[in-house]
Amino acid sequence: MHHVPSRQIGAEPETFLETALRTLRAVVIGHGIAGHQIVYELFSAGRRACRPIEILWVADRHDHRIASFGASGWHMPILSGDPRTVAWAHRSFRRWNMLSDLGFGDFLARIESVFLSREPHIRLPHGHPGNAATADPADFAASFYSRATRLDDGSIISTCTLMPRLYQKVSRLPGVTPRVRHLRDLADLLDITAEFGAEVACVAAGDRAQFLLGDKRIEGNFGLLLLVDLSKVPAPFDRIVLVDKDRDHELTHSIPHRACGHVCLGGAAGRLITEPEEYAELEHGLGDVTRAPRYVIEAMQGIRDRLLERFPLLGPALADGDYRYWYGLRPAAERAIAEWVPRSSTGHIGVLHLGGLGGAGFTITPAFVEDGLRLRRPTEDIETHLGRPTPAHSS
Repeated sequence: MHHVPSRQIGAEPETFLETALRTLRAVVIGHGIAGHQIVYELFSAGRRACRPIEILWVADRHDHRIASFGASGWHMPILSGDPRTVAWAHRSFRRWNMLSDLGFGDFLARIESVFLSREPHIRLPHGHPGNAATADPADFAASFYSRATRLDDGSIISTCTLMPRLYQKVSRLPGVTPRVRHLRDLADLLDITAEFGAEVACVAAGDRAQFLLGDKRIEGNFGLLLLVDLSKVPAPFDRIVLVDKDRDHELTHSIPHRACGHVCLGGAAGRLITEPEEYAELEHGLGDVTRAPRYVIEAMQGIRDRLLERFPLLGPALADGDYRYWYGLRPAAERAIAEWVPRSSTGHIGVLHLGGLGGAGFTITPAFVEDGLRLRRPTEDIETHLGRPTPAHSS
């Protein structure tokens, strides 16, 4: 087993980064966008300090079943009710060093966004970028609606093309060892961390954290996208984001992934998946829609019908057999979670949980991860005195 330097008795609580730099070892769980960002932050911190960190990067899989592969990639603080989302979004809109440093800066493309509604007023998301102006829905072939507001500045990430390429780059960084392995529970996580000789592990397992950490605050929030060929989509759907603001729980949106060659139309939200058996059912339909649960088929048809009603110009692109689909689970929680798992459960190994982003991952990940890795692990005395959460848990 790798020997790690011991800490002095009475030393100040360390952040995840400080422990990783002291021991030169860390474990990261999760191959979604947050997992990528965590690994890159650790690599970068080691490089800056001239103390390379060995990173074991573990996940069940790295394929389209991970939510980040099918995310719409719209850079907008809209899907999270956490009040901290606004500040994280502001910091993340203009600076995503991981993408630019690794040669993927062009995947973060500027794009206009249009909010449509039949309601008396359009409620724009707190913290949106750019300037808002009233517009005519007819200008966007959206006569179904009575009101439109246009934002002149936003951004989009072509996620499904980005994720495989980003994984190749991050997994080949010096010191990074990717491993596909299913971890059943916290005991498995502690074992693999000890075997690697690390004192800390960071869990960014998305909706799977409800099982891995036994954290019932995390739920799998069902989302579905129809993917239509960009070449079959008429203007303005091929160059701007259109968002229906009448039904927040079932967003209807049109988001072009120019690097992927398709437009994401979707998506249903609001159904929570909380049992392992439900996960197995969902996975059957990802390769063959006829094997998907009935509610998936109904959601797919419902989205298609709603889109044809509200955006008739999409008719040719939504002809039977002409579009593909993606569905998955957003890791929903009441608030984004950035906290250390209590010592009573983990002992001397520190386990940091970063999750619960609930559809806001591509909006806040850079700033959220940066802050999370700088949380100090509460001492045993602090936890005993204050219980959970401690001040560190609420940063």
